[in-house]
Amino acid sequence: MTIQDAERKLKIRIKNIRNVSVAGMISEATTTLGDARIDKKTIDDLKEEVYYHILQYLNIEGYPTEASADYKEANVSDLVLYVIGPIIARMNEVGRKTRLSRERAIFAEDSSIGGIEEFVVVDEVAVTEEKSVLIIEAKRHAIGHAMIQILLAMKDAQENNLGGIVYGFVTTGEDWRMLTYDGGEFVMTNKIVVLFNTMKEEKEKWLQENAIIVDCMLIALTNGGIMTNPVE
Repeated sequence: MTIQDAERKLKIRIKNIRNVSVAGMISEATTTLGDARIDKKTIDDLKEEVYYHILQYLNIEGYPTEASADYKEANVSDLVLYVIGPIIARMNEVGRKTRLSRERAIFAEDSSIGGIEEFVVVDEVAVTEEKSVLIIEAKRHAIGHAMIQILLAMKDAQENNLGGIVYGFVTTGEDWRMLTYDGGEFVMTNKIVVLFNTMKEEKEKWLQENAIIVDCMLIALTNGGIMTNPVE
């Protein structure tokens, strides 16, 4: 699908999507982390766990860079799993129960397949009903290559949810962007850097500057797919 075709379906100009800072995205979210009993210590512990998971990935697969002849899209997908795995597991322990689905078809309103997404987190709200919570598109090239696909998938997922907010992330491994779609507007953050070459030697730097990806994921897992009551 061309950019023009995607923009016609989305009814927006992709270049005009509203950009916000990562802190701004978090502050705009109506979070219920307190209700999910995730206190500051739990979040801090989770950030350390994600940090060590990333180091484990780097030890096994090496740094994800196109300078390596062995660098493939599968390497980026592996890194995504190392990052989100402990976060989903912890959320399932203390709050909302979600499930990670791989290579999942997202259906459009006309029941056609809108796309196949590598990572989709769903909330099984009933035996025969699921809500899409967040979608992750991982590419080894520039993030822009993944943007069309994830925007279309988020639109279809939000319509299938019959409301609420759907969250999305696009990543090349190193760099991530967080997106939201509420049925009326897409919003996208500035770049989030999740790993760097010297992070093994600079744990505190990572925890202070880069662990915000954990906060973003917690916001998405808490709020994604939730129907809010309209104000009367």
